[in-house]
Amino acid sequence: MKKIILTVGLLTPLLLGAVIVEDGDGFKVYDEQKSEEITFFHEDVLLEEFNVGTGDWVPGGSPFQIKINLWGGAKSEMELKGKGVAQWPESVKLSYEGTEDGGHALMNYGIEMEALYKLEWPLGDGTPQEISEYLNFDLRFFDEKNFTPFLLDGNDENPVSLEDSIQSFHLWDGTLQDIIGVPISIPIIGNIASMIHLSFDLDGIMYIEMFGSRIALDEKAQRSIFSDNQYLVIEPPLVGTTLIIEAHYESLVYYETDLILTVTLTIKIPLFELEFPIPIPIPLVREDETWIFNSQTVQFEFPAIFIERRAHQFLDTVPGDEDYWEFNVENIGTRLLEGRIVSDDPNFIVLPEEFLLEPGQISAVTVFFKPYEEGAKKGIVKFYSNDPVEPFTTVALFGYSSESGTFYSKVKEGDEPRYEVRESGGCSLSVMDE
Repeated sequence: MKKIILTVGLLTPLLLGAVIVEDGDGFKVYDEQKSEEITFFHEDVLLEEFNVGTGDWVPGGSPFQIKINLWGGAKSEMELKGKGVAQWPESVKLSYEGTEDGGHALMNYGIEMEALYKLEWPLGDGTPQEISEYLNFDLRFFDEKNFTPFLLDGNDENPVSLEDSIQSFHLWDGTLQDIIGVPISIPIIGNIASMIHLSFDLDGIMYIEMFGSRIALDEKAQRSIFSDNQYLVIEPPLVGTTLIIEAHYESLVYYETDLILTVTLTIKIPLFELEFPIPIPIPLVREDETWIFNSQTVQFEFPAIFIERRAHQFLDTVPGDEDYWEFNVENIGTRLLEGRIVSDDPNFIVLPEEFLLEPGQISAVTVFFKPYEEGAKKGIVKFYSNDPVEPFTTVALFGYSSESGTFYSKVKEGDEPRYEVRESGGCSLSVMDE
């Protein structure tokens, strides 16, 4: 007999109805259940965020005020919201259904600075001014995106990518003489060091791509394959009707960052000005890693069919007459039990044809033995249900039909019928002694 596991403080499932479909000569009962919403989250921090400076303008109320702030950091993160989905019969297929726009990805790398001053009345009109153009810059790569999660496995929206760039960030310009500090004089031409101008500009691009994701069980022997499986196949619990699954999310993440330093050489001589931009690519990051998100627990409830008596011998019956037998079907599980009952022999008629039992509920099934011809009769009552462990089970039926020598003919002739009842393995067999 199956046992029921009771759990406290875990996610309770949302119940959906089963679907009964014909399958060859029989039926299959498909069921599906969803957990409550869960959240997978991962944060990849290369450099903790920092923010130093004055904050707002200081000193407050003064005619001369300054504001200097420096922000920096390097992190990326991803959040996925959805529900666990269990589908069966037989093996339980576990997948995850994303909440619409429940995915959030973010990258925030680099450094940013502001250095401003302003003159209030009576010194000025309070318009902010840069202390220096070189102290005001934004070298931050930032991007964020919302999406429907769990669509990374074989989906057209694969991958989820983040991208940002900085363009034409001016570092410095001046003459060659500014750099070396002395003039270079050439006869007739003059000071060539003052004619050669240099400009330094920086461009950059950062790209993060997240794909090849999977849901993975924490058990070593049961894992999905990157981008190949939409679900995990799990054997239902042989003992107990509550399945508790610890799973985590994994994603391959590719980083790519490039900087391009452009040195522009400008030669200014009388009547001529020649300009030569020289780009110098500086690859910073080329790497990939696997993000392993936090584990989440999902819980699913299953029905469990229980029939104590699995065989019955009917009384010998005259053709055209009938005998009947009642037995109980019980749902010892923790989810609604639904199914279909079928007799494979017209001599045995079973009622009802369908059953619907709440957890703990018991229902009577009646089988009528109504033969129309003489001879030994054998039949099977077939139960198709949404019990994932026992989706198909049977009860054996035996009977005998004759115009003479039956229970009824012996009573008619005044003979006392003799029979004995044997108990074996929880099944009661009525054995006729002819």
